[in-house]
Amino acid sequence: MNVLISAGGTRERLDAVRSITNTATGRLGCRIAACFDAAPETDRIFYFCGKNAPRPESAKAEITVIEDTAGLEWAVRELLQTHRVDAIIHSMAVSDYRVRTVTTPARIAEAATANARDTASFQESLIKAIDNAPSLGQDAKISSNENRLLIVLEPTPKIIALFSALAPKALLVGFKLLDNVPHETLIDTACRLLKQNHCAYVLANDVRGIHDDTHIAYLVDRDRRVRRFGDKDEIARGITETVLKKLRESNPVEGGA
Repeated sequence: MNVLISAGGTRERLDAVRSITNTATGRLGCRIAACFDAAPETDRIFYFCGKNAPRPESAKAEITVIEDTAGLEWAVRELLQTHRVDAIIHSMAVSDYRVRTVTTPARIAEAATANARDTASFQESLIKAIDNAPSLGQDAKISSNENRLLIVLEPTPKIIALFSALAPKALLVGFKLLDNVPHETLIDTACRLLKQNHCAYVLANDVRGIHDDTHIAYLVDRDRRVRRFGDKDEIARGITETVLKKLRESNPVEGGA
């Protein structure tokens, strides 16, 4: 069995030395990898992780360090087009937005004013100026003497959607993190993600349930059955056991006793 596990978070570059990132640590993904490593069915673990995420100490693990969403997309496409993967545990916190432009108010105002004829056209021109503002560049360090910077973001591609497209037979576990929502909302959101992306399971968790050694999470399946966990070790063991059981049921050993 080959398993793809993503862990940690991505970084979206602002310039040569600065980036936008999230608070994902990758500790949970690393523990999941350790559990799969201990399973005799596991032959290879393709482990995609953020730069600062912990990495499994396993001879089965092939580690690919990811910087940004574009790099993750490239790695996913490259792997799934060349290797068979039986299960995908997508725990990485992928940036929802990436940097389109880093600019200044003066540059935007100059571009908008140059194209404006009246108030209405100024508003339209302003929007266009924001979309097409001259960038300060992301390949060199932006000067710290700038008094104001404006960052224009654009959505990143949804990596989870690639998995069902490129590996439709793989068992997919998605992850969903929300912040301070009712339990029913958390489960409903997990079910929508599960359905939209053809997941077998989604691990749903809320920021308020994650602190110190506690990590409250719920593994939701296609029948809306829910399994609750109380910490990262429970989550890692639970996901591994559930995935292995599901794969054994889908691929029974022929000629067994």
